[in-house]
Amino acid sequence: MKFTIATVLAFATMALAYPAVERDAPVKRQNAVTVDVSQPAMSDQTGNVIAFDAAKVYQDAAAKGI
Repeated sequence: MKFTIATVLAFATMALAYPAVERDAPVKRQNAVTVDVSQPAMSDQTGNVIAFDAAKVYQDAAAKGI
C-alpha cells in the first residue's frame, strides 16, 4: 500500500511539473547571415552567429602577469 501511494504521488508530481507547451507558437529562427565557416565564430546572447575576433577580447592586466 505504501508503494502504491508513493507511485501515485510521483505520477501526480510529474504531471504537475510537466511544462505546458504551446502547440502553435511561432518558432524563433536565426537571422540569415553569411558567416565564413573557415573562420572562428560564436553566438551572441540572442543566438545569432557572429564572427569571433580575439583582438577584441578584454584581458585584465593582472591576468597577464604585468
